[in-house]
Amino acid sequence: MKQIKIGILGGGVGGLVCASELNYRLGTDTQITVIDRSPYHLFQPALLHLALGERKLKAIQRPLERLRKQNTNFVNSEITNIDVKQLTVNTKKDDFKFDYLVVGLGAKLNPSAISGFEDNAYNLYSSQGAEQINKALKEFSGGKIAIVIASLPFKCPAAPYEMAFLLDYYFKKRKIRQKVEIVLATPEPQPMPLAGKAIGPMVTDMLAGKDIEYLPNKQLKSVEKTVLLDKQRIKADLVIGIPNHSCPDVIVDSGLAKKGGWIKVDKFSLETEYKNIHAIGDNAAIALANGKPLPKAGVFAKSQAQIVAFNLAHKIGGKTLEKKYMGEGGCFIEVGHKKAAFASGDFYHEPEPLFDPKKA
Repeated sequence: MKQIKIGILGGGVGGLVCASELNYRLGTDTQITVIDRSPYHLFQPALLHLALGERKLKAIQRPLERLRKQNTNFVNSEITNIDVKQLTVNTKKDDFKFDYLVVGLGAKLNPSAISGFEDNAYNLYSSQGAEQINKALKEFSGGKIAIVIASLPFKCPAAPYEMAFLLDYYFKKRKIRQKVEIVLATPEPQPMPLAGKAIGPMVTDMLAGKDIEYLPNKQLKSVEKTVLLDKQRIKADLVIGIPNHSCPDVIVDSGLAKKGGWIKVDKFSLETEYKNIHAIGDNAAIALANGKPLPKAGVFAKSQAQIVAFNLAHKIGGKTLEKKYMGEGGCFIEVGHKKAAFASGDFYHEPEPLFDPKKA
């Protein structure tokens, strides 16, 4: 009997959950391979705590080699080409042919997309940037800190707001909060705009209550000696930035996504337009009933991976039972003082997503 080969591109949350679920559901007549250019899985929600000195890097990442203990192959190499018709994947180390592909390569971060960002802002969404933030915060004794969001969309929509709240708490613990100004500037019309009035006004009030200046509807133009937001300039002593996001180049080059876009998938099955190829997580695009995209966050990647793995296992096993991804998810919003708000939602609810926020 021919061994079925499944390729999982990306060792993020979605890729690891998909590999684990497939390994659980399928026998040894199936070969599962995970390919990632990094030798480690980085638990990205903990980058906030790395930046604040509450975690060490070694505590928030694990070697992907451990997948081998689950009878899963791991290839530590950069993907150079994906043939969507032949289901072949070329890497800098080797070439592979699969029967099924699950694409979960995440979002590419582009600090250079904004003039001066790389040299003058610390990247909150990278481990190196988070460690640099921690060093800068330790030396910070007063002044203005600007948290700036380069563009939309960006993954984990709550993270910049959490960083603002946690900075407030951080400096209160150091007893110098009165010497520190915190400002958050974003292209969004309000915090987490997809949630509408259910969450945005609540978070805005929380920012005001902690004396954090909030600047919505601001397009970041440059980060030089001052931060340029449209025509407004802000002089900041420390800039923490969320860089521009885009679909990885290898995905665009393969034809899975158009330049400037993401991989379009069926909202229920996560299938792409190409046979036997699914896409999950940040690199996937799902349009909601109101025309807005499903946010990019690990909670969605996890549940999407579970659905894809279940359906693939049943398909390979000759069963017709299928599950549908229903667009449900939630996240905590840390606000400091060891407290967090929580928001969960039915993102597929029509005509608008339905949310249930809980204050800290």
